[in-house]
Amino acid sequence: MSHRRRTAPAVLAALAVAAAAAGCGSGSGSGEPIKIAWMGAETGEYATKDRHYAIDLAIADINAKGGIGGRKVEYKAYDGGLTPQQGLTAVKKALAEKPAAIVGLATTAQVKATAPLLKTAGIPTLHVAQSHTLGKSTLKVDNVFRYGPTEAMQTQALTDYIVNNAKPKKVGLLASTDPGSEEAARLLRAGLTAGGVTNIVERRVPQTATDLTEAVLAFRGVDATVTWSFPTIDSLFLRQRGQNGLTAPTFGDNSGGSILGGRLNPPAELKGYHYVIACDPDLSQSPEAQAYVASYKRKYGPSPTNPQLAQGYDAFRVLAAAIEKAGGTDPKALTKALGGVTHQGVCGTYKADEENDLYHSDVIIDAEGGLTGRRLLKTYDGLTSRAG
Repeated sequence: MSHRRRTAPAVLAALAVAAAAAGCGSGSGSGEPIKIAWMGAETGEYATKDRHYAIDLAIADINAKGGIGGRKVEYKAYDGGLTPQQGLTAVKKALAEKPAAIVGLATTAQVKATAPLLKTAGIPTLHVAQSHTLGKSTLKVDNVFRYGPTEAMQTQALTDYIVNNAKPKKVGLLASTDPGSEEAARLLRAGLTAGGVTNIVERRVPQTATDLTEAVLAFRGVDATVTWSFPTIDSLFLRQRGQNGLTAPTFGDNSGGSILGGRLNPPAELKGYHYVIACDPDLSQSPEAQAYVASYKRKYGPSPTNPQLAQGYDAFRVLAAAIEKAGGTDPKALTKALGGVTHQGVCGTYKADEENDLYHSDVIIDAEGGLTGRRLLKTYDGLTSRAG
C-alpha cells in the first residue's frame, strides 16, 4: 500500500506532462506542419515537367509570410492519374497519412469513385473535375468543393461566343466517349440550338483514338468545328483537319491550355483555333495575376506561364484562407470555413455557392499565335454552376 502511495504522485505528474505536450502539439502555434495531399498526374503523358510549379509557388508564398498560425504548410503529391481506380488508390494512400485537406482530382469519374470514401473520412477536398453533376445537391458530400468552372459554365461561355461572333449555320461537334465529354457535347448542342444553330454534325471517338480522319471528313462544309475531349484528341484533330484541308475556325475546351503549354501543335496547325479556359494570368491586368506572373518568371524563367496551372496556385491559397478563418485544421470547422470564405486569387474571385462551387468565370482565347502570341478575346463572369 505504501509503495502505491509513493508512486501515485509520480504517475500523475507524468500524465500531466503528457497532457500538456499533447495540448501544445494540437495548437496552431506548435510548429507542426499543415500537410496537404495533392492528387495529380505524376506519371504518363500528362506528368509535365512544370506540373508542380504553381503549387510550389503557393506553398513558398504562404510559408514566406510565416505559414498559417505559425505553422508551415507542406504538400505531398500522390499519383491520381486520370482514371477512377488511380484516383481511388491515391486517395486511400493519402487518407492513411491523415492530411488536413486534399487538393486535385481532375476527372468526373474520379470524384464519383472517391466520393463515398471522402464523405466517410470528412477531410475537406478541393477538386477540379468539370461535371455540373458533381455539385453538393447531387454528390451529397458536404466536404467536397470544386475550384474550377463546371462544364455548364464553360459551354455557356463557348456557345455564346460562337453564336455571336462566328455566327455559323452548320457546326461540326467532336467529343470523346468518356462521361464528361459526352455531357459537354449535350450542353454544347443545347447551347448552339438555343442560339439558332440547328445543323450540327456530331462524332464521338474513344479518348485513346489515334486516327480522326472519318470525323474530320464528316465536317467538310461546316462553318465551324467544336472539339471537347482530352488534349491528345484535340491536338490530333487540329493536326488532321489541316492535313485534310479543313479551314473552318475550331473552338475547343480548356485542353487548349495544355496544347499551347505543351507545344503539342506547331503554329501552322493553330490557325483559326480558339478555346475556353478558366483564366490566363499572362493576359490578365489584375494585380494578383501580375504578381503571380512576375513571381513565376523570376523562379522558372521568362517564358509564358502555363495557363493550366494557375488554379492550382489559387486552390492552395483558398485553402490557406479557410484554415485561417477556421482557426486550425479541424475537418468540420475547415469545411464550414471553405463554405464561407471569399478569396481574390490569380484567376479572380473564389466564393462557394450552394453547390460548393467556388469559381464562376471563364475566358475565350485566340490561340492562333501559339503560347507566346495568344490573345484574350472575351471574359465571362458570374456563370452559373448548373445547366438550364
